[in-house]
Amino acid sequence: MKLPLTQNELWQTVYDWLLATGNQVNKTYCRQEITSHPDYPALTAVTDFLDAGAMNYEAVQADVSYIHEFNYPALAHIKQLGQEYMHIINRAADWDKENLITQYWSGVSIFPCKNSNWLSKENSTYNSRQRNQQLVTLLLLTGFAGLLAFSLAQGFSVVKLLHGFLAFAGIAISILLQGVELGVQNDLVKQVCGTVNKVGCAVVLKTRFAKSILSFTAADMSLIYFATQFLLIALYPPVFIVVNIMAITSLSVVGWSIYTQAKLVKQWCALCLGVAGVLLLQGNAAVYYFTANTNTITALSFTTFAALYVMLAALWWPVKSLLKTNHANTQKLAELKKWKMDASLFKTLWEKEQQVDTTFWENDLVIGNLQAPILITVACNPYCGPCAKAHKQLDEMLERHKNNICVQVRFLCNISDSTDKRTKAVKSILQNAIANPSQVAVMLTDWFEWMDYKKWVNKWSFGGSYVVKSQLEKHNQWVKDTHVQFTPTFYLNKHKIPARYRLEEISGMIPALKEILKENKNIVE
Repeated sequence: MKLPLTQNELWQTVYDWLLATGNQVNKTYCRQEITSHPDYPALTAVTDFLDAGAMNYEAVQADVSYIHEFNYPALAHIKQLGQEYMHIINRAADWDKENLITQYWSGVSIFPCKNSNWLSKENSTYNSRQRNQQLVTLLLLTGFAGLLAFSLAQGFSVVKLLHGFLAFAGIAISILLQGVELGVQNDLVKQVCGTVNKVGCAVVLKTRFAKSILSFTAADMSLIYFATQFLLIALYPPVFIVVNIMAITSLSVVGWSIYTQAKLVKQWCALCLGVAGVLLLQGNAAVYYFTANTNTITALSFTTFAALYVMLAALWWPVKSLLKTNHANTQKLAELKKWKMDASLFKTLWEKEQQVDTTFWENDLVIGNLQAPILITVACNPYCGPCAKAHKQLDEMLERHKNNICVQVRFLCNISDSTDKRTKAVKSILQNAIANPSQVAVMLTDWFEWMDYKKWVNKWSFGGSYVVKSQLEKHNQWVKDTHVQFTPTFYLNKHKIPARYRLEEISGMIPALKEILKENKNIVE
């Protein structure tokens, strides 16, 4: 069996592989996260994505003698005919069935550990957003069907029913054209356009022949035209004769579209051909209706059609501008994310930031592995909303990266006033840290979740007291020496984290930072 000469993009292969392992990954999220990685399409883009979902996996360099020790499905790195790509191996027997895999296999494989799962909060957000979009689509489809049913109830006509369905098809195709024009990645569009050629749709829509007046493109005019048709058929049947006249007139557009693609552009757009096909069917159906109903033509009908068309055009213009702006911003954000997720660039900026003392104290407020390669120190106020949010993110980072990070907490307090609520809270936290050193993580999580002194003390009262004056002074002096101006403020391995970076971005870079900082003198020992 021969391996295919063409392969899916790396992100698509990883997506298919994760589905095969039983993990429900959102396709849009998978594509955006992997392709925006600064090393894409290198293998680190894949491993960092898997780390982001806290998946237990093995990335190994081996030979064929070890293939029966792998868990499946696995990803195998293939070098073939000048190409490099990842290939999904569903079971060990596939190595024999597709014997060319072994021949072109580089020896690099990724496979899941037993009972491992890929989970991500961001992925869940994308899934929720996708469900909302599907609901909106369903509601729109229901609305279209209801409008058409309402029209037919006023007077059934086979031609009217056909026009209604074709107008709806025209709207759907025009929406896909809008996506191609904006550069939105869509699997359906790729499949449809791929039936003719790989680049035809995008090439044709970028030519001057696809442009119109007042910044309206052929895709815009098509969408507005079919929407006008559908609304008039559904809501104002008396002007149906004009809809048919316009359909007959549009046959000239069909001829121009085919001529332009065949002779002038010399590229075919499958979606443009789809619009032409709808217009052709409508025109042929309209010829019959028109010859039987010429006596119903009125000037009011033409005026109504024109007025609705202009109104929809006026409504669509700002919507299209908003969509273009939103898409452009999305692309810019993707580029910015790719830039910000470059761990080497982060290290360059980070090394220029303020350096502070992160020495561990006796009975220090430390969470995680003390031997972790990355230490995050956070200066916070016990009654600070943003600090509470940050602590939740730190908890998630600790869970996600397990032994790779350690969190150190420094509190802002007023030691000159023992009645200050911040001082009382920090004092109780420090006392409980001495009494319950193994519970520091849970204790801090409870505090920042509630920020309610009475409720917290009710749970964490240990029935004794410890003198923590020296610890309070240390926290107070550290905040002064460090010149903390706001809370929370974050430090990574003795250097302040550059202000432009957020915790979730740092979390995404942990695997890369771990490797980069190994040789750095500031690494926690």
